[in-house]
Parts: sequence; structure tokens; C-alpha cells
Amino acid sequence: MPDDKRYSDDVGGVEGGLHGDAPRRGLARTIAKVGYATRRQAEEMVRSGRVTVDGRRELDPGATVTPESMIAIDDHQLIDVIRTYLALHKPEGIAVAPVIGHRVRLVTELLPRDTPGLRAAGRLDTATSGLLLVSNDSEWNAAAAGGDDLEKEYLIRVGGPVTDALIDVIGAGVTAPKLGLLKPELVALESREDSATTIRIALRGGKVRQLRSLCTVLRLDLQAVHRVRVGPVLLGGLKPGRYRHLSRDEVEGIRRGTA
Repeated sequence: MPDDKRYSDDVGGVEGGLHGDAPRRGLARTIAKVGYATRRQAEEMVRSGRVTVDGRRELDPGATVTPESMIAIDDHQLIDVIRTYLALHKPEGIAVAPVIGHRVRLVTELLPRDTPGLRAAGRLDTATSGLLLVSNDSEWNAAAAGGDDLEKEYLIRVGGPVTDALIDVIGAGVTAPKLGLLKPELVALESREDSATTIRIALRGGKVRQLRSLCTVLRLDLQAVHRVRVGPVLLGGLKPGRYRHLSRDEVEGIRRGTA
């Protein structure tokens, strides 16, 4: 559900939508470009007979359409979708995608249902909480998820006290199997007690499970991971399970890869 506070206005506008710059385009690509589905989902929609072009059922995802073509999905005319960009505070225990063999709640339950095509920009593990970016702009999502220039900042809690020397080791970089060198942009001690230590870490790039791999290499008992920033977007005081619309500066900052 939306956060009670509106941090910013919606960012509207359509980029490369139904009437984009290409005079002719494949049917599935058109559906995906407008924002109703991913390319693969759009292809399945067409093959399953859910799509008509100028009143006729079309089963070929690659069929050519023009800006004048009347495209409908389940008898509802295809229109350009307003691009929507959200910051969601994902609670621990909520999954970004279905988990095979497990019944879990999904982040889609927390998002507005009147906005088609919303998808998470990358993934957070089910056990990870914090900032998750969401939009119906696939190119923007790709930039947010895998941008090598974007910093992603986390608070991690590990069991027991962590020495200053080990903090220095993390800052110098750790080589993890299959991932290579993991060298944080920032490492800072947040709190240290006998039972647990909280560390603030910022990393660039979109390597999968890099924090968990780092802790495995250092034999740290990782207890919790909480993401607080992606590039220019801060989680701030957003409450768990709530979302807010991003500002234009935040959207463009992600698009440019601003740290």
C-alpha cells in the first residue's frame, strides 16, 4: 500500500510506447514496449490466443503491426501505459518471485493493482528486507538492477563482535568463488555488541548474493541484510510494506547510473 506521506509526484510520460518511433514493429515487442508485460509474457499472451489485431485473433508473436493497428488483449484495447516508478520497503519473508516448492507471499501483493506491468528491478532474497525499486519500464529496471556504476548500500547484522581489523579486511576487498573480487565502496561500523555487530556496506554492480558470499568467505554468521539505498534513492523512513512514487530526479539518477 502507498505510504501515508507523498514524498514526490508521479513521473509520467511514455517512452517508445504504442506510437513510438518505429513505424512497424513485432506484436509481442509492441505489447512489451507499452508496459503490459515482459517480452516473454507478451509472446505467451499471443500464442495463447489472448491477443487480437484489427479484430482478428493473432497467434504469431512476431506478426508485424503499425501505429494504426487496433491491438486488444482479452478484448481490452491496448493503450500506452503511464510509466510508474516506485520505491518499496520489502519486509523480510516476502518474495520477489515465486519459490518452487514453497508457498510465500509476493511483493506484488504490496503494489498498486491498477497499474499494469509493474515488476521489481532485480531481486532481493526472501530473507532480505529494505529498498526494492519497482517500475513498468523494462529498460529502467535493467539499469537499476545491473548498473555497474550504481552503489547499493546495506546494513548487515552478523553474530558476535567484529574487530576493527576485520572491518579493514572487508574494506580492502575479498575474493569470493565465482564472483571474483568484492571491494566495497564503503564499510563502516554501525554498532558492536557481544552478541551481534551491525556493519554498513556499499557495493557497486549487480552480482548475485555478493554480501552472503562475502560473509561466507570470512566465516561471519550473517543474521540479517537490510538495503537502505540504491544509487540516489534512499529508503529513508518508508515503513515496511509501504511504497512511494519516485521523484523525477531519482528516476533520472537511476537512468544515468548516478551513485
